[in-house]
Amino acid sequence: MGFKTGVVSGAVALALGCIGCDEAEEEFIGDDGILHARDAQWNDFKLNDFKLNDFKLNGARLNDFKLNGDAGSTDYIEFFDVEKDNGDYTESAGIVGGMLKVDGLGQTNVLWSIYNFQVKDGASTQWRHIYIRGVNQIPNTDVWEYDLDFATSYGYWSDFCTDDLGNPIKALALPDVWDPNNGAKVSPRPDGAVTFACKNAALAKCVLFGYRPWASKNGTSLADYHQACTRMVRADYCGNGQPHTVSGTPIHVLDQIGIQNVDPVTPYIVEAEWGPNGATCLNPLNTRLGQTITCPNRTIPACGASFASGGLIQSGKIVP
Repeated sequence: MGFKTGVVSGAVALALGCIGCDEAEEEFIGDDGILHARDAQWNDFKLNDFKLNDFKLNGARLNDFKLNGDAGSTDYIEFFDVEKDNGDYTESAGIVGGMLKVDGLGQTNVLWSIYNFQVKDGASTQWRHIYIRGVNQIPNTDVWEYDLDFATSYGYWSDFCTDDLGNPIKALALPDVWDPNNGAKVSPRPDGAVTFACKNAALAKCVLFGYRPWASKNGTSLADYHQACTRMVRADYCGNGQPHTVSGTPIHVLDQIGIQNVDPVTPYIVEAEWGPNGATCLNPLNTRLGQTITCPNRTIPACGASFASGGLIQSGKIVP
């Protein structure tokens, strides 16, 4: 699949963006060979502009507040070509699952390549470049992570993903684009679109939780689970892109398909259940920050029996 011109209103710069960026994840490989996160997960409400450092508390995952990275947003992006490490240029580039490919090949041709694209913002058109300086497959998974440099012109490179101290963080490659304003996946998908998701924010973290959007489990696609997870970790109850959490809030995560299970040593009360468009039910007294949640276009019902709301993932507020 070649990179072709794609129009993405409000998309992350590159239509690549850094959606989750953290190298200090607690991960383990389950008996099914899939990468899993601990049952008490970090929630996250980073979008495109903030960078806060992650930290750990009593083994529970804590939040950032970022959906994507800090590359900025644009009116739309025109993908141009890829410069391979041998100096040749090609338009034959794409992504299969979580793996970037150039000329139909995998990481051999991707390493040390430069992805060139044009950003058009109003009347201004500028070049942007992403340099793939490192590639690594997370063991026993189909998840690949990338060390990326970013430049607005050749010769002025900086880390694409960093923490609040400026330390570089790896990114994942996702075959979709998300609107940074409302957190929704752009549909139809722009041809050739790729999002570079930094590991300390929601898009990548949800992959690391086990919700790989290109994959399925027991015949069930995980695409909607991944999108529901991005709403959950940012406490985007209304599904409009507005987060309702602060850094350092631990949550318990559960689903019915066996990717995230009950953590027997983490006491919690049910906060909400989640679908791709936000919370499908909510227990108002159990919100993470004790907030009163009012959505502009809908009322979220209270939760009853587990998963009776039709939600895909359940979040729990951890209690002493």
